[in-house]
Amino acid sequence: MKNKFYLNEFQFFDGESTIVFNIVEVNENSHTITVAVTRQGKISVVTYDLLMDNEGKLYFEYGCMYEKVRIDDFEG
Repeated sequence: MKNKFYLNEFQFFDGESTIVFNIVEVNENSHTITVAVTRQGKISVVTYDLLMDNEGKLYFEYGCMYEKVRIDDFEG
C-alpha cells in the first residue's frame, strides 16, 4: 500500500491558509500514516493514526478541529 500512495499530494484549506500533505509512508501494521505537511512555507514530517469511516475508507484527523483527511483524496 505504501508504494501505491508514496508522495501523493492533497491540498486542504483550513480557513487561514492552504496546507499541502504528501504521503511518505502508510504503515498497515501499526495503522499509521506519515506525511510531509507544508504550511505557510514550513515543512514538518508527522505521523498520524489511520482510522476507518463507516464506508471502509481510511483517513486521519488533522488540526484542532480534527478535520478528516481521506487517503482516497490524495492525487499522484
